[in-house]
Amino acid sequence: MWGIALWAAVHLLARGDVASLLFFGGFLILALAGTALIDARKADTLGEEWARFAAVTSNVPFSAIVEGRNRFSAREIGARRIVVGLVLYAIVLAIHPWLFGVRAY
Repeated sequence: MWGIALWAAVHLLARGDVASLLFFGGFLILALAGTALIDARKADTLGEEWARFAAVTSNVPFSAIVEGRNRFSAREIGARRIVVGLVLYAIVLAIHPWLFGVRAY
């Protein structure tokens, strides 16, 4: 959900017209509300187990690390995921003009 929110926010900044505000703004609101709704549903469903998990994690990416409730471990992410993410990013960047008619940078 945070990835969608970031994508929508960046596109809002880049575009700025009314159609983009409605389209990307809708995604932004839905994604941000979705993170809170998912957390609330998990809290209702899992109870104390969710409370223990939430105590060491955060809804906002990396805020639990900044607050000292958790620590960063690159091994948990893995080099393969980082490489795949960068390759996919490069592909989308390269084909963005073909797909959408504008350069992404």
